Amino acid sequence: MTPKRPLPKATVPPRRTLPGKPIPAKRRKSVGPGTFATIRAEIDAYLKRAAGTAPRLQADADAHAMRVSRARSLAALMLVGAASLGLSVRAAWLMGVPDERLEARADQFQGSREEHGPRGALYDHHGRLLAYTVSLPALYVNPAALKDDQLADLIPKLAVLTRHSESWLQTHLSKQPDGKKLQELRLADGLDPASVADVTKGFRRDQLWATEEPIRFYPGKSEAAPLLGYVDAQGVGAAGLEKVLEKDVRGEVFRRLQTQDRKGRAVDAGVDDDRVSKAGHSVRLTLDSSIQDAAEVAMMKAVEASRPVAAMAVVMDVHTGAILAMASWPSGNPNDGAALAVQEDFKNHTAMDQIEPGSVMKPFVVAAAIEERLVTPQTMIDCMLGHWELSGKVIKDDHPKGIISVSDVIKFSSNIGAAKMGFMLGAERELAYLSDFGFARSTGLGLPGEVAGSMRKADTIKPIELATTSFGQGITASPVQLAAAVSTIANGGVRMKPYLVDAVLDRFGEVETVRAPQEDRQVISAETARKVTEMMESVTEEGGTGTRARIDGYLVSGKTGTAQKVQNGVYGNDRISSFVGFLPSDRPEIAIAVSIDSPSIGSKYGGMVAAPVFSEIGAFSMRYLGVTPDPSVTFKAPHHDENEPADEPLDLPPPTPIAVKEPTNLPPLEVVGDGQGGWVMPDLAGRTVRAALTGFDGTGLVLDINGSGKVVQQSPGAGASVRAGEKVSLRFD
Repeated sequence: MTPKRPLPKATVPPRRTLPGKPIPAKRRKSVGPGTFATIRAEIDAYLKRAAGTAPRLQADADAHAMRVSRARSLAALMLVGAASLGLSVRAAWLMGVPDERLEARADQFQGSREEHGPRGALYDHHGRLLAYTVSLPALYVNPAALKDDQLADLIPKLAVLTRHSESWLQTHLSKQPDGKKLQELRLADGLDPASVADVTKGFRRDQLWATEEPIRFYPGKSEAAPLLGYVDAQGVGAAGLEKVLEKDVRGEVFRRLQTQDRKGRAVDAGVDDDRVSKAGHSVRLTLDSSIQDAAEVAMMKAVEASRPVAAMAVVMDVHTGAILAMASWPSGNPNDGAALAVQEDFKNHTAMDQIEPGSVMKPFVVAAAIEERLVTPQTMIDCMLGHWELSGKVIKDDHPKGIISVSDVIKFSSNIGAAKMGFMLGAERELAYLSDFGFARSTGLGLPGEVAGSMRKADTIKPIELATTSFGQGITASPVQLAAAVSTIANGGVRMKPYLVDAVLDRFGEVETVRAPQEDRQVISAETARKVTEMMESVTEEGGTGTRARIDGYLVSGKTGTAQKVQNGVYGNDRISSFVGFLPSDRPEIAIAVSIDSPSIGSKYGGMVAAPVFSEIGAFSMRYLGVTPDPSVTFKAPHHDENEPADEPLDLPPPTPIAVKEPTNLPPLEVVGDGQGGWVMPDLAGRTVRAALTGFDGTGLVLDINGSGKVVQQSPGAGASVRAGEKVSLRFD
């Protein structure tokens, strides 16, 4: 048995001391039982003290932990908030600020197009369509997707459908200078749907296709075209009422995003057009298309006969101011895109032309003088035998008279008589009355280019200017203003504001707003209006200047006017021939203003050129409106040769002798025809002014009379052939 190895003797490590500093022997102490007791007592005392402060230390520790937790939560929230704000800012930036890189990528598969709701229609007073929008095919082709043999077969068909020449189509459908074919070409719009279907049959959608596009259509073609106007290529009103009513009739505009495939073809997104494409309002006008048509037909007869620069006619309801017709020539067809290039054909002369009214101004001056109790219809006025020198100028009358009544001043259209009444009124009163009648004031229609006219100021007008203003020279007005002014007399002296819009309709055709007639002001009393009406009625009686305006069954009150036209700042040889009036004069319904600008064939007098237009419009309107005729009112119509050449004026007298007897030893004055539609100048030597005027009455010749007494010189000479409208100069001594 192996003996146990003795355990090694325990060794106690030496007590550690500071390096190099052993504990000195004198400091060493022995530890005895007393020492341990002391240490224990100290530990117990410490534990007792610690036990008293433990709750407070625990509370402090909990509070500290809470603060740390809150701080951490707040920091976390701030971090999340900052991150959210950053994301929001970035999102807003991406949505609001274009990014070319993103747009470039998006454009590959998404496009947009602007779409318009249907444009509202324009109706006449009875609901007949004057302008409306229809959807018709527009034809497109992709030459790059078609083979040459396909194009060769297609070009003749396209030429017939689109009205492009075959050479034009060949040029645009073949390879271009860069050696490539076009990928899309718009050929035409407003095409017949059936014809388009026939041509596109058999072709793929990316080769030849049609899309429905809105087209503005005018059923009356050129009828009322200068008034209605037209829309441009974008469907926006560009002229006339289309422009004035743009805010009312245009449909809502929206932009549609369209998804595209990789070849750029649109992919239907399934959007309901009826929900987003809201139509514009429709507008009902005061126009009556039947009266408008009658006015244009009558006006065109005068145009064909006298070959003027322009012609205008306005028909107005005297009681309301509603405009029933507004005819203007020249006129174009707004359905024809090529016609729109001729802007002059769409100028609304009735509202845009400033014309000198001439003698049609006289009734308004007479009305003012009667209203101010300066004259009565029976007051006698010295008309100076048609020759009155004033301020170094000479005022003449075409029908020279001596002392005549105020009523005859209107009947025979005396410039001198009207000028003298102008002086009775004085500048301030005369111009104030003319302004009240609507001259030199806006009509309120708001038509594009509409003029207010011009009139001199009372504090600066000269005597000769006041005189000429009294007979319509040196003052300008539009035919609309003339119609409104004469309607004032017909309406018992009350001027109504002219208007064209009767009502605005919503997209379902229901009336949304109605425009009621508006009274402007009482200009003259009803009694004064009645007196002036009777005086104007004498103009159409035998001996008056407007007999060609008469209408069987209806009394007519009116006034003729023949004004010199200003050309290059001076009065030229051209004339503006006018007739304004109303009927029936004993129970007025409508007023009509007719002006023919610069007739070049035949007579230039308003009573010869414009009065027949008035008569034809008035006769139709009375029958159409159901105004009962008066059987006692009958007239002998002016003679008209049925064999007269078509290009001669309607009022050209027949070539029959006109004889005038005068109490002298001279033979009767005869003016005979030359067999070619003209006249042979007689020998006028020794003839009086009266004989000359009476002898040439109805010939259409323009007499230039100088002096008084008897004829001592004439031009052209006796035996010369002259035609209506030519000037005959006579010198008297």
